[in-house]
Amino acid sequence: MPEPKKPSGFDDFDARLAKLKGTRRARDGGPDADDRPHMDWGRGLQAGIEIIAGVAGGSLVGWALDWWLDTGPFLMIGGFMLGAAAGMLNAIRGMKRLMNEGADRSGGPESPK
Repeated sequence: MPEPKKPSGFDDFDARLAKLKGTRRARDGGPDADDRPHMDWGRGLQAGIEIIAGVAGGSLVGWALDWWLDTGPFLMIGGFMLGAAAGMLNAIRGMKRLMNEGADRSGGPESPK
C-alpha cells in the first residue's frame, strides 16, 4: 500500500510566502506593508475618550451637587469647566508620552517633560 502524501513543511511555506511578497513588492513598486509607518488609532481614541470622560464626569458631579444643595446650574457649569480642563490635561499628557516614546524609538533628541 502506498504511503499517504505528507504535508509540506514550514520551510516550503516560508519559501512560497517570500516569493509572493517579492512579486507583490515588484508589482506595487513600493515598500512592503511592514516597512510602512502605521497609524496608531488607539492613542487618538484614548485622548478623545479622556476629554469626553472628563467633561461628562465633571458635569455629572456638578449636577449631583446642584441637586443636593439646590444651587441651580452653577456647580454644574463649574464641574463642566473643571472636567473639560482635567480631560484636556490628561489628553495632553498622553500625547506628550507618545511623543517621548517616538523620540526614544527613533533615537532623536528627547523632548522636555
